[in-house]
Amino acid sequence: MIIFNRSKLFYDNFLTTMNGILKNFKQIAENEGITISKLELIIGASKGVLSRAIANNSDIQSKWISKIVEIYPNYNCEWLIKNEGPMIKNENIHCSESQTIEEKAINYKELAESRKETIESMKKQILYLEEKIANK
Repeated sequence: MIIFNRSKLFYDNFLTTMNGILKNFKQIAENEGITISKLELIIGASKGVLSRAIANNSDIQSKWISKIVEIYPNYNCEWLIKNEGPMIKNENIHCSESQTIEEKAINYKELAESRKETIESMKKQILYLEEKIANK
């Protein structure tokens, strides 16, 4: 009987922790201005994985928690898993992440411009070769 009580206590604690994580998933979705279905899509989960777990108070695979942490690095892991600490990480960290995102956007813009120049150059080369072939 003691083993059963320990198992039941462990299971109850597990469900309480999982319910807290799922509640925090809902808060992230609300904070991001998206639905749970959209969050499922973003993290690559099948439709209904999170919404069913939330509705049924059941568990989810740990890979979905990892995906949230990976995709939304500005959310505090301690808050997400243990419901401890602030929801959003320190503002200084958030600012440096924003700068990194801005820098990445600039790099993508430069890359796009470079590719556009390459495409234009190739188009000119194709026209030249087509004219050369036509004149033979």
